[in-house]
Amino acid sequence: MRSITVAGSAGFCFGVERAVNLAMDFARQHKDEAIFSLGELIHNPGVVKDLEEMGIVKADSTDEIDSGCAIIRSHGVGKDVYDVLNAKGITIADATCPYVKSIHKKVEKYSKTGYNIILVGDASHPEVIGTAGWCEESPVIVDSAEQAESISVDGSVCVVAQTTFIKAKFDEICSVIKGKYPDCLIFDTICSATALRQSEAEQLSKECDAMVVIGGSNSSNTKKLAEICAKHCKNVILAESADSFEEYKLKGAEKVGVTAGASTPRQNITEVVHKMENTMDNENLEKSLEEFKRLKVGDIVKCRVIAVNEDEVYVDISYKSDGIIKKADFVQDLYTDLPTTVAIGDEVDAMITDMNDGVGNVILSKLKVDEMEAVKVTQQKFESGETLKGKVVKVVKGGLIVDIGVAQAFMPARQYALRYVEDLNSLLGKEVEGRIIEFDKDKNKVIFSRRVILQEQLDARRAAEAQKKEEAMARIEEGMVVEAPIKNVTNFGIFIDLDGVDGFVHVSDLSWKRVNRPSDLYKTGDVVQAKIVSIDRENNKVKCTVKGLTEEPWAVFTKTYKEGDTAQGVVKSITKFGAFVEVVPGVEGLVHISNLSYDKVESVESVLKVGDTVKFKVMSIDSEKRRIGLSIKDLSEAPKKKPVQNKLFYKEDSNSSMAEAFNKYLNNH
Repeated sequence: MRSITVAGSAGFCFGVERAVNLAMDFARQHKDEAIFSLGELIHNPGVVKDLEEMGIVKADSTDEIDSGCAIIRSHGVGKDVYDVLNAKGITIADATCPYVKSIHKKVEKYSKTGYNIILVGDASHPEVIGTAGWCEESPVIVDSAEQAESISVDGSVCVVAQTTFIKAKFDEICSVIKGKYPDCLIFDTICSATALRQSEAEQLSKECDAMVVIGGSNSSNTKKLAEICAKHCKNVILAESADSFEEYKLKGAEKVGVTAGASTPRQNITEVVHKMENTMDNENLEKSLEEFKRLKVGDIVKCRVIAVNEDEVYVDISYKSDGIIKKADFVQDLYTDLPTTVAIGDEVDAMITDMNDGVGNVILSKLKVDEMEAVKVTQQKFESGETLKGKVVKVVKGGLIVDIGVAQAFMPARQYALRYVEDLNSLLGKEVEGRIIEFDKDKNKVIFSRRVILQEQLDARRAAEAQKKEEAMARIEEGMVVEAPIKNVTNFGIFIDLDGVDGFVHVSDLSWKRVNRPSDLYKTGDVVQAKIVSIDRENNKVKCTVKGLTEEPWAVFTKTYKEGDTAQGVVKSITKFGAFVEVVPGVEGLVHISNLSYDKVESVESVLKVGDTVKFKVMSIDSEKRRIGLSIKDLSEAPKKKPVQNKLFYKEDSNSSMAEAFNKYLNNH
């Protein structure tokens, strides 16, 4: 007994139902005026015919509308169409799907701000044409990952999709675009109802022997539903209505699935299902006749090897005559020695290619079955997203040929690495890991990508780093003292690893002393203690200090010494006017040349040299200017003045009483 399952979301979507209801209401309100639908309101012949009977005439362009009213179709139109209709004074009923309208707003907004618009969809579809009409510049329209590879634009990129586009294909295309333009904006504008309908159709097609897809022959989403179903079900039947449904195509199908495009009324679905139910009684007879079918070209049969030579393999196929598989149809490599490769009694599957070779033998091909199996396995690996290993076996224009075991795949040059590879020939013979990102069995096209694996690994690392950074930011607090290794030393400071987030110590925060180059103090890998002084959690920035762990040298000095105290220190530098002596680490005082000795000092170098340890007395402290005056000579008493020896104005042997008196005066004073 045949079972029939109808997809839950089959039939009118919200946008289509809204458009049909709006058009019918508009027709009733304006029944005395000429009403035009700019193009078919929806892609369904039956609905379009019903609208015509209500007085709604289809117009292919605005040139055909000079008066009356115009209904904008659910697929939408470009901005220029509104301008033309308004200029003519035409009353407009806008039945554009709200989902489509939101895409118009997006492309209008971003194209005005300088973005290049990439529109993923069918370039000939009215929705895509209408959306393009809202762009400042002509958009780039693509409908495959292969086309996306050839995109070349300058500047920012914004990506949108036709609402009825296949979600899996959109994701593939976006993966390519993101690889070319990492900072691109991507809006998944595929209608949620469309995505649900496609998902249901895919699942149902995996479970059924036949799929019936109901919808207009020119409906984009109906065609896409059929395309999705065909990937999993061999028998896919398209029908616009019960009248066009050919029930004989269901012969032999026990489980039938039914889905319908967004423009298909529920009544059409019901009529087709009823027609299928009325043909069930004839199935038992037809099924019983299946056992009496004879072998034909294209059949795959189980073969048992009965003989083998250098050129042919003879097989028993349980038929009135034996089968022959020629060497070229048995193995890929014609240098293979068949007698040592195949043994009598071996069983293989082969496809019949000729029912009579002229002498009554059936000709078969094992390779065709192998190829079909390879296609099947390749399809499974593509759908599952399995990571495969392969080997680069050939360099061709634009990329590489990779042997992935079940097939040979093409890897575009951009799909090998995250960055451009200059010399593809250097990759010949290399083992690679990747995934099949595009597969078309009809075109025998297998696109392989190593880049998707690398991108996932990069994204995973970035996510892990972000998580680690988030956890690190949660652990740290201002004022916390940390011990961490140095990640990087620069001219303006050092970066330390706080186990997930970087802490920065500016050169001015490394030491209380002046530091010309941080590399004079540290190298990468050194472990330092630092204090967290500020945290910018929004931007993940942490400012630290090393010098802040110790008291400021000037404060140490002022706590330790006052004017008049004596101490000792090391001479750090010498100038023409004196010597600078370190009083406490990081604080120096000046011994002026005049304070070196009570004796006259011609040069500082004649008394002191750098590195000498000297005793001194603190003579002055200027806290405002942070200057310290030191003295060495004041550690000892000043020498007494020697008596002045006055010269006589007259000779000692002078008899002059005046001379004697003057000399006596001088000696007394």
